[in-house]
Amino acid sequence: MWNSSRSASNCSESADFQYVLFPVVYSSVFVLGLAGNLFVLGYFLRTKSATVPANVLLVNLATIDLLFVLTLPFRIAYHALRNDWIFGEALCKITGCLFFANLYGSSLFLACICLERYVAVVHPLRHLHFRKLRYRVGAALVVWAVLLAAILYLALRGPLTQPFADGRTACLENFSSSSWKGRISSVSIFAAVVGFLLPLLLIGVCYPLIACQLLVAPGMQPGSRVVRRKALRTVLVVLGVFLVCFVPYHVVQLVHTLGRVGALGGCSLIRATYVARRVTMALTSFNACLDPLVYYFAAERFQWQPNWKRICCLKKLQRPVWLQVLSAHTGSSAAENTMPSTTD
Repeated sequence: MWNSSRSASNCSESADFQYVLFPVVYSSVFVLGLAGNLFVLGYFLRTKSATVPANVLLVNLATIDLLFVLTLPFRIAYHALRNDWIFGEALCKITGCLFFANLYGSSLFLACICLERYVAVVHPLRHLHFRKLRYRVGAALVVWAVLLAAILYLALRGPLTQPFADGRTACLENFSSSSWKGRISSVSIFAAVVGFLLPLLLIGVCYPLIACQLLVAPGMQPGSRVVRRKALRTVLVVLGVFLVCFVPYHVVQLVHTLGRVGALGGCSLIRATYVARRVTMALTSFNACLDPLVYYFAAERFQWQPNWKRICCLKKLQRPVWLQVLSAHTGSSAAENTMPSTTD
């Protein structure tokens, strides 16, 4: 989550490739994530299915992705300026907190979706009870409450901007050793346990249980089999998002945090993990582009492809009446001219 810091050992890090990597990756994520999540939210609003119990968690996931995507232009400018934050402390806290909320809120919402699919497949009778709207809304409110508590702790305990030695202003990096040993390490470890390890454990348990239930029930009705296979694909997609976007970053982040607080390694470890965190942090942003795949598999009656027949530019163009009459007259004349003679 965090970049370089001013530790007690005065470790210096360098990763000049980040000034190109982040603007390129974040620009791609901004375009794809904005289009994908706006399409999803627009679909839910247009079909009035945003409050359907099965879609409540998906709407929250799309919302948190969209909020994160809207902060990316600021991060693009920051890295293009070689990590110089020119937008002030308030915007640094807003963009940083939304990055934090997306990173761990996405994990928690994805875990909730997997848990719901597990209950639907393995405990279908119990699932009928938990399909009620209030349970989905309650789960979403719990996730937002956890995120809000962590964000407030992070934002109110001190500034998130720090000056570099050359006069540039850092945002979400260059923290002092005391900050790392205080609020930064506390938030990082809490978020890693609650927002990553627990969801990953839950997803890792749900997937094999759903697969086993699908395999040991060969006599199920065709409709039930379709539902269970859809649930299995949903959990598989969620697991893939975790493995690609979240696992590399959190492994590196945990090692880096332990190095910063002096519990593991030294300057060589901090320098190595700093470089690795540039790449893995860029990977985490792709979850805003990959989450629409979850919507496709998990949403109730979600149709990813629009009805192109209804788009005006692809309709068969209706010719004017005068052109139709002229064409008909021309066709009739041509037919008469080519008709074989029947006279002797």
